[in-house]
Amino acid sequence: MANDLEDQYGDDPEMSRLLRERLPRHAAPARLRAAVARALEPPVPRPGWGAPWLAPALSALATALVMVMWMAPSLPRTRPADPIQPLVRAILTDHSRIIIWGESHPDVVPAALPRVMEESGVTLDWVFTGDREIQLVDARPTYLEGVRGLELVYKDVDGHTVTYVIMPGGNVALPEAGRVQIDRWRPLVRTENGFSLILWKQQGLLCVLVSDLVSPNDLARFKEYFVKVRSSTEPHSIW
Repeated sequence: MANDLEDQYGDDPEMSRLLRERLPRHAAPARLRAAVARALEPPVPRPGWGAPWLAPALSALATALVMVMWMAPSLPRTRPADPIQPLVRAILTDHSRIIIWGESHPDVVPAALPRVMEESGVTLDWVFTGDREIQLVDARPTYLEGVRGLELVYKDVDGHTVTYVIMPGGNVALPEAGRVQIDRWRPLVRTENGFSLILWKQQGLLCVLVSDLVSPNDLARFKEYFVKVRSSTEPHSIW
């Protein structure tokens, strides 16, 4: 009260003096001083809980863990890497290059085969050269995924290119999933990016037949080409 009056008459020195001399002043009770001091002190964290925000944070974390455990069975699972996918892509790229830039040389294939076999490291004891439905039109060495090999290029009566790739495949494991019984063999059959592939192992070599025959009728014809090539071509590695 005294302070309020002093503030009100602060511009009059005489009045301020009289107020200070005549108005009584009382000291604050000890309990009031203690209460004010406690109110001004920063809060002290409770033992065992650390900072005041820690308890809510731990509660939120526990809730999140429960939600993750509940949703885990429905989360999508990562598929294992396909060990032959890089090789398949390299073969498809090379086959596409043959379709675009390849030329037919059926007359020179017999003469070129010895050189191609020497450069590729793959020897052919006998080879399917064709029939009325499909003809061998080229032979060339190739280099895929750091491995040398041999390619035989065929053309069928409808103009489809069929490439037969033969290369060392000792470290390549063909998966069981996707294998199909064709005649007396059970090769791996795949359709990818508009192409069909038939993969198998023969004499320690990896053999792949690839073409754009993908419809059900064309795929049945492609399997017939496989039987012809598989029955009449016998490769083995020089090394």
